[in-house]
Amino acid sequence: MQCKKGFKFSWLLLMSFIGCSTILYAQCPPNIGFENGNFDLWECSIGTINRSNGAITLNASGSVTGRHTLLQNNPPAINDRYGGFPINCPNGSGYSIQLGNSSTGSQAEQVSYLINIPANENNYSIIYNYAVVFQNPSHAEWEQPKFTANVYDVTDNKYIDCSSFSYAASASLPGFKMSDDSVFYKPWTPVTIKLSGYAGHRIRIEFTTNDCTRGGHFGYAYVDVNQNCSSPISGNTQCASDSSQTLVAPFGFGAYRWFNDNFTQGLGLQQTLTMAPVPLPGTVFAVEITPFSGQGCTDTVYTTIVYSGEKLTLKVPTNTIQACISSPIDITTPFFTSGSSPNLEFTYYTDLTQNNYVGTPKSINATGIYYIKAVNSVGCTAIKPISLELVNYPDITAFDPIPVPRPETIDLLSAIKGITTNLTFTYWKDSLLTQALPNPRAIDQNGRYFIKATNQAGCIVSFGVNVVIAEVEITPPNAFSPNNDGIHDQWMIEKIEYYPECVIEIYNRLGQMVFNSIGYNKPWDGKFNGIDQPVATYYYIIKRRSNLKPLGGSITLIR
Repeated sequence: MQCKKGFKFSWLLLMSFIGCSTILYAQCPPNIGFENGNFDLWECSIGTINRSNGAITLNASGSVTGRHTLLQNNPPAINDRYGGFPINCPNGSGYSIQLGNSSTGSQAEQVSYLINIPANENNYSIIYNYAVVFQNPSHAEWEQPKFTANVYDVTDNKYIDCSSFSYAASASLPGFKMSDDSVFYKPWTPVTIKLSGYAGHRIRIEFTTNDCTRGGHFGYAYVDVNQNCSSPISGNTQCASDSSQTLVAPFGFGAYRWFNDNFTQGLGLQQTLTMAPVPLPGTVFAVEITPFSGQGCTDTVYTTIVYSGEKLTLKVPTNTIQACISSPIDITTPFFTSGSSPNLEFTYYTDLTQNNYVGTPKSINATGIYYIKAVNSVGCTAIKPISLELVNYPDITAFDPIPVPRPETIDLLSAIKGITTNLTFTYWKDSLLTQALPNPRAIDQNGRYFIKATNQAGCIVSFGVNVVIAEVEITPPNAFSPNNDGIHDQWMIEKIEYYPECVIEIYNRLGQMVFNSIGYNKPWDGKFNGIDQPVATYYYIIKRRSNLKPLGGSITLIR
């Protein structure tokens, strides 16, 4: 879907009533964060920047391929060519946009969105995130590539200075870094547009990028708007099960100072203010927010504690969840919040202060502590940590065991070198690991066997090893005398018992078989079908095993 070339719409906030308390929830305007997967309700424009005075001329165009680019947040994360940061916003949203590109030619691009703030909504804010990439040609500032974020009060026909700013390429820009290509960039940064006191106004937010005026150097930006347009201070709803309460001030400011309602008591200097026990409903708190230099005006915002009789239960695993490094963890699955209250909305962070979203919560590939925040329909919140461990493959190797002579056997576990603690081993006849080996701790047959090692996280390595059992030398006697004198009455073969499945065949001079057996539990006594065979020379074949060369020779029967 393309941006609209012109539109009009009105938007109403939703109100929720809980008991005797009225709580106002500012749901964001539809698709303000591009979460429909398109530019619906955004106006897209393209244009040029004037070489002589830096003035930008824009025309509504609908989205233009390569200049208004929708970016879906699917793993694996893609990084910006110059800055190396993810091109998708790390606020956990499904979509971000790229405004402009790395082509040159005095181009300019803009996206804008109109918001009608209801007449009864004086406590309102929008959080957006941006990242910027500039070439720095060292022109005059007005000639440089730029990114501009403006908030325009359509009702009063003026820009809101404290919520608007512009960055032009410069080596001295705060928060900017230089890439190996001598390109300046600023990774994703959150900014809060505080619109308290603008109830009933029509507001337009504008994001604009432009190349340098001379046409030879580019500038582009990434932008996303959070799908949460609540009061600038969140966490003011107190629920029945809460034992503590944490207020969270707007993102993206340089300093914070919390006070009670009449400013007689300082309460904290962080973005968050945690209180235990919980304050009484109706208690008012204020926070003075000071922006970073050049990024707005110092202001004070207020919030009032409201009570809900609902209970919010958030359950998360208390043990460390392990997974193999090759299998990223999806913390959005029901497993991680099983047993929690129904109909909760979840967001995911890397810090307890909720400043840093997990960029791709469906594909986490780094060990650490992460935080799941739950919000129910009346605004009750809870946040809890989960511990994830991405485990490497087992740190072991395998080698061919030292050959042993029969009747010794080989334990395949002895072929492993390394740390075997907390590993599970299975043993196989084939490289596809489909034919289990029945007695791997006492191998008595030559061959190539396979060992599979699995750690507690499910990481698997497998090895093939060659087993050599040195064969016993078999030297049958070349004569025997079955005359019942108790001496050499049977043709005894020393060590043949090490081949219990051997096949032995004996033939007379005419080629007639006079003896055969599988195994040699009953040695030849010089008879065939119970009849004594004559004195003569006979010939034998001994097949010890199918994979060994048969042994052959002659024996003389003496009476």
